[in-house]
Amino acid sequence: MPQPMKGRIWLLLGVAAGIAIGVGKLAYVAGAATSLSDTAQRVVGTAGLSLVHSAASHGASRRVVEGCAAVLAVVVPGVTALLLMWAARTTLYLRVVIGLLVAALGVAAFFYLPHGAAAGVAVLAFVAAGVAVAATGPLVAAPLAALAALIATAYLPRLLASHSTLPNAPVAALHRALFASAGSPLWLRIVVLALAALPFAFAARLVVR
Repeated sequence: MPQPMKGRIWLLLGVAAGIAIGVGKLAYVAGAATSLSDTAQRVVGTAGLSLVHSAASHGASRRVVEGCAAVLAVVVPGVTALLLMWAARTTLYLRVVIGLLVAALGVAAFFYLPHGAAAGVAVLAFVAAGVAVAATGPLVAAPLAALAALIATAYLPRLLASHSTLPNAPVAALHRALFASAGSPLWLRIVVLALAALPFAFAARLVVR
């Protein structure tokens, strides 16, 4: 079901803000986004290392397991951004439902309370419903979309930079898995960049669909 533009505009504004912050290198926020994507990679890398040792002890090919863990580590930041964008989009749908439920609760008060008290409850419910509908976009959806875009801006360009240690760790691991030797050539970084960009592309599709 297509999302109305009046809701999608908050996603677009959030994405624009995230990219602007990432490109502008706003020290604290951009650094936090970089740390978030790096943390996601570290979690997967640590789990992958444990998996490699466990699989090798059971006779599985170390190179195959290491390659799978490397691929997973590459896409985890993008999957994180995809989940953030999905959450942002979902809140825009749920805000209407929440607003209607709260308003309905105010109307239901007339069946259980004296009219004077019910009127006060209804006014409070309608105000709360209006705030829920109006504030969800700028206060919830836009920040989530901005964080997703900020992760993309902070993470993807570093895959092409040979000096970026953590983002290139999966590239080196994938090279070892494929060729049984150390290395992080540019062509492999480009391939990994395309792979890493896939979940970000799905996240972008959620904005424009």
